[in-house]
Amino acid sequence: MKTQFRNPMDGMTGINASEIPDGFTADQSGGGDKAAERNAQVQGILEQIMEASAYERLQRIKIVKKEKAAAIENQLVQMATSGKLPGKISETRLIQMLEGGGDAQQTKVKIQRRNYGLDSDDSDDNDDDLM
Repeated sequence: MKTQFRNPMDGMTGINASEIPDGFTADQSGGGDKAAERNAQVQGILEQIMEASAYERLQRIKIVKKEKAAAIENQLVQMATSGKLPGKISETRLIQMLEGGGDAQQTKVKIQRRNYGLDSDDSDDNDDDLM
């Protein structure tokens, strides 16, 4: 005895766009296409303006530090589209760009040690200060 299952979506092909509740869209595939297309354009530009070793390094950095890689990518694409790049970006130039961008975020920590009266650094070692 075979049991036939009825597809709950049967008969739903004639739905108007006005009948779709808020928060849902009629075309589910349209949202990610623009982002994927822009990403493909950016990657194409980067491949053209960078040497292979620099491009590979940037891809490895993207795995670890997505925000930093995205900032460098945006900077490179902006420079390329405005015509401010003299030639292909080498790996050493990429390293310089990465190091230059990190200086603004780094902070230095300075430790000040206070000298108390009972330090072992006293020049006189006769324990007069203990009485």
